Amino acid sequence: MLIFSSSTLRTLSLLALLVGIDYVCVLAAILADLRSGVLKARRTDTPRTSRGLRRTVEKAARYYVTLFAMSVIDALALASAFYLRAVVGWEFPPFPLFTTLGAAGLCGIELKSVYENSREKGDYDTVARTLRRMLTDADFRSRLLDMLR
Repeated sequence: MLIFSSSTLRTLSLLALLVGIDYVCVLAAILADLRSGVLKARRTDTPRTSRGLRRTVEKAARYYVTLFAMSVIDALALASAFYLRAVVGWEFPPFPLFTTLGAAGLCGIELKSVYENSREKGDYDTVARTLRRMLTDADFRSRLLDMLR
């Protein structure tokens, strides 16, 4: 029987939470793209058909199959890390790297699509510049990292 220590269970719970957040963020990005596509179709008087909605469902299925494959790779890597910690004593910080990078990439694709569907691209450019400025500010980054700890 496999028994985990309380710290291992806490770590596994946090990892599951991170992976869950990755999946929810991808869903939110897909829905944002769907909304921007519908708004663009309304603006241009393009009929909204079931074919377009079906493409969104097919895209979501492809994205989640890809994300699940990355999660399996992460699960194998994390199992190896836990094994090495228990047997050899090596310490690896467990993190769902592939899932998180994959989710970030998929969200980036969807954000670009939302940007392309937008009529008011200047607003998005302003938001992107502000976000870039915030992320390059050392004080902001340190406060953000402190908040995440």
